[in-house]
Amino acid sequence: MAETDFKEPYNVFYFLGFVVALLIPTLPATLTWLSVLQNMNG
Repeated sequence: MAETDFKEPYNVFYFLGFVVALLIPTLPATLTWLSVLQNMNG
């Protein structure tokens, strides 16, 4: 991991794609849980 000084665009897009892939399913899941909790409480 000593070649991190190059900062290739491929590595950046690969990292961003990985983060987005993790966040995309999280957004609807969070909204769904909030809706479920609100329905249970009220």
